[in-house]
Amino acid sequence: MSFIVRSAATPLRAARSFPTGAVRQQARGVHFENVVDHTIPTSVTNKYWFGTKLAIYATLGFGSPFYAAYWHLNKNK
Repeated sequence: MSFIVRSAATPLRAARSFPTGAVRQQARGVHFENVVDHTIPTSVTNKYWFGTKLAIYATLGFGSPFYAAYWHLNKNK
């Protein structure tokens, strides 16, 4: 009988231990403007500058592991 009582009380303890007030307060502290062309942290008004920044970001992000592997394989030669 005590197993049934313990299993029934477990969800109640889990629900009480979660601080719902802190989660709600954090959600209120963040404010996002819902404005067209302001959804990413860079300006997209100049297409060429945005394309350049995107190409640099993609090249560094995708190419750095390959460069690191090349450097590690060839550093003892």
